[in-house]
Amino acid sequence: MAYIDVKNLTKSYQMGANTIYANQDLTFAINEGELVIILGASGAGKSTFLNLLGGMDQADSGQLVVDGTDLVNLSEYQKTEYRRKDVGFVFQFYNLIPNLTAKENVELAVEIAGSQLDAGAVLTSVGLKKRIDNFPAQLSGGEQQRVAIARAVAKQPKLLLCDEPTGVLDYETGKQVLLLLQDMARKKGATVVIVTHNAALAPIGDRVIHLRDAKVEKVELNAHPQDIQTLEY
Repeated sequence: MAYIDVKNLTKSYQMGANTIYANQDLTFAINEGELVIILGASGAGKSTFLNLLGGMDQADSGQLVVDGTDLVNLSEYQKTEYRRKDVGFVFQFYNLIPNLTAKENVELAVEIAGSQLDAGAVLTSVGLKKRIDNFPAQLSGGEQQRVAIARAVAKQPKLLLCDEPTGVLDYETGKQVLLLLQDMARKKGATVVIVTHNAALAPIGDRVIHLRDAKVEKVELNAHPQDIQTLEY
Protein backbone atom coordinates (compact mmCIF):
# COMPACT_ATOMS: atom_id res chain seq x y z
CA MET A 1 0.00 0.00 0.00
CA ALA A 2 1.23 3.50 -0.82
CA TYR A 3 2.33 5.77 2.02
CA ILE A 4 -0.03 8.49 0.75
CA ASP A 5 -3.17 7.40 -1.08
CA VAL A 6 -5.42 10.12 -2.51
CA LYS A 7 -8.81 9.10 -3.90
CA ASN A 8 -11.40 11.49 -5.35
CA LEU A 9 -10.27 14.24 -2.97
CA THR A 10 -12.32 17.41 -3.35
CA LYS A 11 -12.11 20.82 -1.69
CA SER A 12 -14.35 23.73 -2.68
CA TYR A 13 -15.26 27.21 -1.51
CA GLN A 14 -18.46 29.18 -1.82
CA MET A 15 -18.27 32.64 -3.38
CA GLY A 16 -21.79 33.97 -3.29
CA ALA A 17 -23.92 31.60 -5.33
CA ASN A 18 -20.86 30.07 -7.02
CA THR A 19 -18.90 26.98 -5.98
CA ILE A 20 -15.17 27.32 -6.64
CA TYR A 21 -13.22 24.05 -6.73
CA ALA A 22 -9.67 24.30 -5.38
CA ASN A 23 -9.14 20.53 -5.65
CA GLN A 24 -11.52 18.35 -7.65
CA ASP A 25 -11.47 14.54 -7.61
CA LEU A 26 -7.72 14.26 -7.06
CA THR A 27 -6.53 10.67 -7.29
CA PHE A 28 -2.90 9.52 -7.07
CA ALA A 29 -0.46 7.74 -4.75
CA ILE A 30 2.93 8.57 -3.23
CA ASN A 31 5.36 5.99 -1.88
CA GLU A 32 7.32 6.28 1.33
CA GLY A 33 10.72 7.93 0.93
CA GLU A 34 9.95 9.58 -2.39
CA LEU A 35 10.80 13.15 -3.28
CA VAL A 36 7.65 14.37 -5.03
CA ILE A 37 7.18 17.52 -7.09
CA ILE A 38 3.64 18.90 -7.32
CA LEU A 39 3.70 21.20 -10.31
CA GLY A 40 1.20 23.70 -11.60
CA ALA A 41 0.47 27.34 -12.33
CA SER A 42 -0.88 29.75 -9.74
CA GLY A 43 -4.43 28.74 -8.87
CA ALA A 44 -3.99 25.11 -9.96
CA GLY A 45 -4.69 23.83 -6.44
CA LYS A 46 -1.16 23.03 -5.25
CA SER A 47 -1.17 24.89 -1.95
CA THR A 48 -4.72 23.78 -1.17
CA PHE A 49 -3.64 20.16 -1.48
CA LEU A 50 -0.57 20.82 0.67
CA ASN A 51 -2.81 22.32 3.36
CA LEU A 52 -5.05 19.25 3.25
CA LEU A 53 -2.05 16.91 3.39
CA GLY A 54 -0.61 18.88 6.31
CA GLY A 55 -3.84 18.62 8.28
CA MET A 56 -4.37 22.38 8.14
CA ASP A 57 -7.61 22.27 6.17
CA GLN A 58 -10.59 19.96 5.78
CA ALA A 59 -11.62 18.30 2.52
CA ASP A 60 -15.25 18.20 1.40
CA SER A 61 -15.12 14.59 0.27
CA GLY A 62 -12.86 11.77 -0.87
CA GLN A 63 -10.00 10.06 0.91
CA LEU A 64 -6.55 11.28 1.96
CA VAL A 65 -4.87 8.31 3.59
CA VAL A 66 -1.42 8.88 5.11
CA ASP A 67 0.36 5.88 6.64
CA GLY A 68 -2.96 4.04 6.95
CA THR A 69 -4.95 6.92 8.48
CA ASP A 70 -7.58 8.88 6.55
CA LEU A 71 -7.03 12.55 7.40
CA VAL A 72 -10.53 13.40 6.19
CA ASN A 73 -11.98 11.57 9.20
CA LEU A 74 -9.71 13.00 11.89
CA SER A 75 -10.91 15.29 14.65
CA GLU A 76 -9.24 18.68 15.13
CA TYR A 77 -7.33 17.29 18.10
CA GLN A 78 -6.11 14.32 16.07
CA LYS A 79 -5.01 16.60 13.24
CA THR A 80 -3.08 18.74 15.72
CA GLU A 81 -1.26 15.66 16.99
CA TYR A 82 -0.55 14.59 13.40
CA ARG A 83 0.95 18.00 12.57
CA ARG A 84 2.97 18.04 15.78
CA LYS A 85 4.48 14.57 15.49
CA ASP A 86 4.50 13.48 11.86
CA VAL A 87 4.81 16.54 9.63
CA GLY A 88 7.50 19.12 9.01
CA PHE A 89 6.68 22.31 7.10
CA VAL A 90 8.94 24.53 4.97
CA PHE A 91 7.38 27.60 3.39
CA GLN A 92 8.50 30.18 0.83
CA PHE A 93 8.62 32.76 3.62
CA TYR A 94 10.45 31.37 6.56
CA ASN A 95 8.04 32.13 9.44
CA LEU A 96 10.83 32.22 12.00
CA ILE A 97 10.16 33.78 15.38
CA PRO A 98 12.12 37.06 15.17
CA ASN A 99 13.04 37.40 18.84
CA LEU A 100 14.48 33.88 19.06
CA THR A 101 17.93 32.88 17.81
CA ALA A 102 18.35 30.25 15.12
CA LYS A 103 19.06 27.66 17.81
CA GLU A 104 16.06 28.72 19.89
CA ASN A 105 13.77 28.53 16.85
CA VAL A 106 14.86 24.94 16.30
CA GLU A 107 14.75 24.08 20.02
CA LEU A 108 11.14 25.21 20.17
CA ALA A 109 10.21 22.77 17.39
CA VAL A 110 12.14 19.99 19.14
CA GLU A 111 10.29 20.66 22.38
CA ILE A 112 6.86 20.75 20.75
CA ALA A 113 7.47 17.54 18.82
CA GLY A 114 9.14 15.70 21.68
CA SER A 115 12.16 14.97 19.45
CA GLN A 116 15.51 13.82 20.81
CA LEU A 117 17.64 15.64 18.24
CA ASP A 118 20.06 18.34 19.33
CA ALA A 119 19.23 21.74 17.80
CA GLY A 120 22.88 22.74 17.44
CA ALA A 121 23.73 19.50 15.66
CA VAL A 122 20.83 19.91 13.24
CA LEU A 123 21.85 23.50 12.44
CA THR A 124 25.41 22.31 11.90
CA SER A 125 24.14 19.69 9.45
CA VAL A 126 22.58 22.45 7.30
CA GLY A 127 25.77 24.52 7.34
CA LEU A 128 24.88 27.00 10.08
CA LYS A 129 27.29 26.02 12.86
CA LYS A 130 28.64 29.57 13.09
CA ARG A 131 25.18 31.18 12.99
CA ILE A 132 23.30 29.31 15.69
CA ASP A 133 23.21 32.30 18.05
CA ASN A 134 22.13 34.81 15.40
CA PHE A 135 18.62 36.20 15.22
CA PRO A 136 16.64 35.92 11.94
CA ALA A 137 17.24 39.59 11.10
CA GLN A 138 20.99 38.90 11.19
CA LEU A 139 20.71 36.08 8.63
CA SER A 140 20.47 36.13 4.84
CA GLY A 141 17.40 34.75 3.11
CA GLY A 142 19.16 31.50 2.34
CA GLU A 143 20.33 31.15 5.93
CA GLN A 144 16.82 31.80 7.23
CA GLN A 145 15.45 29.12 4.90
CA ARG A 146 18.07 26.68 6.18
CA VAL A 147 16.98 27.46 9.75
CA ALA A 148 13.41 26.73 8.66
CA ILE A 149 14.53 23.41 7.17
CA ALA A 150 16.51 22.60 10.32
CA ARG A 151 13.42 23.38 12.39
CA ALA A 152 11.38 20.99 10.26
CA VAL A 153 14.07 18.29 10.20
CA ALA A 154 14.58 18.48 13.99
CA LYS A 155 11.09 17.06 14.47
CA GLN A 156 12.25 13.92 12.63
CA PRO A 157 9.10 14.06 10.50
CA LYS A 158 7.85 11.17 8.42
CA LEU A 159 6.49 13.73 5.95
CA LEU A 160 8.17 16.99 4.92
CA LEU A 161 5.93 19.48 3.09
CA CYS A 162 7.54 22.36 1.20
CA ASP A 163 5.63 25.23 -0.42
CA GLU A 164 7.84 27.02 -3.00
CA PRO A 165 10.91 26.55 -0.74
CA THR A 166 13.30 28.19 -3.24
CA GLY A 167 10.90 30.86 -4.45
CA VAL A 168 12.73 33.86 -2.98
CA LEU A 169 16.26 32.45 -3.06
CA ASP A 170 19.07 33.01 -5.53
CA TYR A 171 20.15 30.19 -7.83
CA GLU A 172 23.06 28.76 -5.83
CA THR A 173 21.30 29.05 -2.46
CA GLY A 174 18.21 27.45 -3.97
CA LYS A 175 20.27 24.47 -5.10
CA GLN A 176 21.72 24.09 -1.60
CA VAL A 177 18.21 24.04 -0.14
CA LEU A 178 17.01 21.48 -2.71
CA LEU A 179 20.01 19.28 -1.90
CA LEU A 180 19.09 19.37 1.79
CA LEU A 181 15.54 18.34 0.94
CA GLN A 182 16.75 15.55 -1.32
CA ASP A 183 19.00 14.29 1.48
CA MET A 184 15.94 14.08 3.74
CA ALA A 185 14.40 11.58 1.35
CA ARG A 186 17.57 9.72 0.32
CA LYS A 187 19.36 9.55 3.67
CA LYS A 188 16.63 9.97 6.30
CA GLY A 189 13.82 8.09 4.56
CA ALA A 190 11.34 10.94 4.86
CA THR A 191 8.67 11.47 2.23
CA VAL A 192 9.28 14.95 0.80
CA VAL A 193 6.59 16.84 -1.12
CA ILE A 194 7.61 20.06 -2.88
CA VAL A 195 4.95 22.34 -4.34
CA THR A 196 6.20 24.66 -7.09
CA HIS A 197 5.20 26.48 -10.27
CA ASN A 198 8.75 26.05 -11.61
CA ALA A 199 8.75 23.24 -14.20
CA ALA A 200 12.56 23.19 -14.23
CA LEU A 201 12.47 21.40 -10.85
CA ALA A 202 10.49 18.46 -12.24
CA PRO A 203 13.56 16.33 -13.19
CA ILE A 204 14.71 16.02 -9.55
CA GLY A 205 11.50 14.34 -8.39
CA ASP A 206 10.94 10.61 -8.13
CA ARG A 207 7.33 11.43 -8.95
CA VAL A 208 5.91 14.56 -10.59
CA ILE A 209 2.21 15.34 -10.15
CA HIS A 210 0.90 17.95 -12.57
CA LEU A 211 -2.15 19.93 -11.40
CA ARG A 212 -4.23 22.07 -13.73
CA ASP A 213 -7.50 23.84 -12.95
CA ALA A 214 -7.88 22.00 -9.62
CA LYS A 215 -7.47 18.55 -11.22
CA VAL A 216 -4.66 16.06 -11.80
CA GLU A 217 -3.50 16.54 -15.37
CA LYS A 218 -0.91 13.74 -15.31
CA VAL A 219 1.55 11.91 -13.07
CA GLU A 220 5.09 11.18 -14.24
CA LEU A 221 7.68 8.84 -12.72
CA ASN A 222 11.41 9.52 -13.01
CA ALA A 223 13.35 6.27 -12.87
CA HIS A 224 16.58 8.26 -12.61
CA PRO A 225 15.98 11.68 -11.00
CA GLN A 226 18.47 14.35 -12.03
CA ASP A 227 21.35 15.16 -9.72
CA ILE A 228 20.62 18.55 -8.17
CA GLN A 229 24.24 19.59 -8.67
CA THR A 230 23.66 19.51 -12.44
CA LEU A 231 20.24 21.16 -12.34
CA GLU A 232 19.72 24.50 -14.04
CA TYR A 233 16.56 26.45 -13.37
